Amino acid sequence: MKTISQISLVVILSIISFGVNASIIRGNIYHSSTVSEKAVIQQVGLSPNNISTFFYNSGLFNADLRFANAAGFEWPKGSGKFACFSSGLTIMTKIDGVLKAAACLYRGEYSSGYINNSSGTPVAITNSDFKIYKVSVGDNAGNNPDYANWYKMVPYGAPYEDVNHNGVYDNGIDKPGIVNAASTLFACLTDGFPESHSPVEGFGGGTEPIFCEVHFTAWAYNSTGLEDVQFMKWIILNKSNKSWDSTYFGLVADPDLGNAADDYIGCDTIRDMGYCYNASNSDNSYGVNPPAFGIAFLNSPVNRNVTPPVTLGMTAFDYFNGNNIPVCEGSPHDISGAYNYLKGIKLDGASWIDPITGQYTKFCYPGDPETNTGWTEFSGSIQNCNTSVSSAVSPNIPGDRRYVLSSGADNFKILPNETQNIVAAQMIARGTSNLNSVTKLKQLSTLVQAFYAANVGVNNISTVVPASFILYQNYPNPFNPTTNIKFDMIRNSFITLKIYDVSGKEIATLINNEFIPAGTNEINFNAANLASGIYYYTLRAGTFSDTKRMILLK
Repeated sequence: MKTISQISLVVILSIISFGVNASIIRGNIYHSSTVSEKAVIQQVGLSPNNISTFFYNSGLFNADLRFANAAGFEWPKGSGKFACFSSGLTIMTKIDGVLKAAACLYRGEYSSGYINNSSGTPVAITNSDFKIYKVSVGDNAGNNPDYANWYKMVPYGAPYEDVNHNGVYDNGIDKPGIVNAASTLFACLTDGFPESHSPVEGFGGGTEPIFCEVHFTAWAYNSTGLEDVQFMKWIILNKSNKSWDSTYFGLVADPDLGNAADDYIGCDTIRDMGYCYNASNSDNSYGVNPPAFGIAFLNSPVNRNVTPPVTLGMTAFDYFNGNNIPVCEGSPHDISGAYNYLKGIKLDGASWIDPITGQYTKFCYPGDPETNTGWTEFSGSIQNCNTSVSSAVSPNIPGDRRYVLSSGADNFKILPNETQNIVAAQMIARGTSNLNSVTKLKQLSTLVQAFYAANVGVNNISTVVPASFILYQNYPNPFNPTTNIKFDMIRNSFITLKIYDVSGKEIATLINNEFIPAGTNEINFNAANLASGIYYYTLRAGTFSDTKRMILLK
């Protein structure tokens, strides 16, 4: 359990019932024993498989704010053992040269609601319709008000199964939630309320709003192979009347793998994943062979400010220590320090140095713990700060780590009303040792990446709104075995893209009623498992439908 000094934040709580799926947490947020503001937070659990955790309308997840200093990511479900204390998506950007943030790690600076910018001046708005909605297998309009009222959030991107294939949500016919998921959460959030911003957030909070609108979905399956995985999607809209310049997005996590005092961390640059594992093969909570916990990007932001557009992926992975040793690797107490971590440098602007290569790097501990290759925590670290140039390698003492998985660039500009799409998965795996657990986690991440790519891997390559819906001819064509399918959309829409053989039999579903942003989009189709021949692909978006032919030659 963390102390007040470790997180600089204590939440004193009381809980009241909120429908069938959630609670409202009401309480005073304290910092240095001074009441700073009132908080009203909605907490909703997600636990259809082996993981049980919580999500909040403040943007926070994996914490349990019902209790002071309590972790929320429980695995296995019902065991009373926890692998992560708190997590969130932070956005930092410069607006008219001023650094601002929607920060999220221990408190979260989001609230239920949306941004109305029709007058040219963004205004945050909320009402009782805006909250976290939750649906699960077996729910219906009679036993779950969220199911009955799901239609209220469909205009904001709430996912659903288009049962009658007419391209619009028909209440009472179509099914709320991610297709085939055991449970789905959805919320429309915004950082547009100034009172939600606080310097006690814990990761660079307290600025003026950036006026983002976030359409957030979390879901999980209980199917074989996905029992230890949860998925999260953020559709992020710049609803201000200003460009976001030098923008960075960061999945920031405070993982506590059982006992928080004996953790190590690392990253996998191939899988765009950050992870936490036990420094020894015994943990006083998980016992021998403790598991490893990780968060991976499945879809990352696209920098359309360059030609051609660049999918950024994980641009940095670094960390800060709970014990603040050395000082330039400590907790960020202002936005500039937190921004530095998102950029892949230390609190004071010093660069990380890989002790194996001696080179500057933005990726800490990218080596393989089980094979003991590359830079891992077992290699030690160079604890250089700007005030002291050092080349000495110091041993790493296991401890309470926080890590930052970021995606951004100094030339990353997001224009007003532009949309970015981030998808991530959090997962946990247990092997035959603490180090083998990392290997098992990487194997699980590979499976998750493939699963997501096979279901939805859409790349929004341009936000310039076209004059009409267009389904382009695939390229290359003929192809072997992969090809790209591009399409123009005149508005944000739920779309379906399916592959058929010459007899009209459905062969594959590339996009299953997913909410896709306006502009030019592209998806890759892999036909490695199909025989040579003629196939057809059909795109449906609302009343629009078009079909084209493609040829597979092996």
